Amino acid sequence: MSQLIIASTTIRRDDSGRYCLNDLHRAAGGEKRHQPSDWLRLQQTVELATEISAQSIPGIPGIHARQGFGTFVAKELVYAYAMWISPAFHLRVIRAYDQLVTAPSSDPLALLSDPAALRGLLASYAGRVEELTPKAEALDRIAICDGSLSLREAAKTMQIPERKFLALLEQKRWIYRHPLASTWLAYAGRLHSGCLEHKVTSGAKPDGSEWVRTQVRVTAKGLTNLAKALSAPAALSTITHH
Repeated sequence: MSQLIIASTTIRRDDSGRYCLNDLHRAAGGEKRHQPSDWLRLQQTVELATEISAQSIPGIPGIHARQGFGTFVAKELVYAYAMWISPAFHLRVIRAYDQLVTAPSSDPLALLSDPAALRGLLASYAGRVEELTPKAEALDRIAICDGSLSLREAAKTMQIPERKFLALLEQKRWIYRHPLASTWLAYAGRLHSGCLEHKVTSGAKPDGSEWVRTQVRVTAKGLTNLAKALSAPAALSTITHH
């Protein structure tokens, strides 16, 4: 589908077809009184979004915020936001969308002579590359790993401070503190899924008794799952600092 362009501003879309409110705000002039966060807090906006989500495909809400990319909303909310800004902008959005859906399929060669459309495509591709690059880099780091890693080694591989990494694993119920010691243990579900493993070592004490130590280690599968979850800055923003 062609790009939606309003006032020379390309309105980005996410993979579910929702439109970026932040782009609409810029297209409307970017005034502080029209900022999306104020409109999203309105009761009528909340009620409309709830109704849209209830009638939409399960798992695809009418509003979806993406850290670093903006807030994306369903088409009906685009119209509602535009109407909240002004009748003139509302009309401009309606006409732009009508033109979008009634326009013939784009000729790839014709795009080369349409600067606005070309800028829109380049912006869309650049945003997509920016989104995927951290994930690719994280997976590349995993590719060089052999066997399992200690929690410290895994944090270094993921390029995350160790304390922050441990806090996240604890928050996400991957690991927990041994009730009688300060060591970490893996939750049974993570062991069964193959994401974590326990390395048990033992030895003799001076008095002849045996000592046993259990170490949590992250497998390649666990690193892959963590890389996908932690490659975006949003994942780290949820960590509680200890």
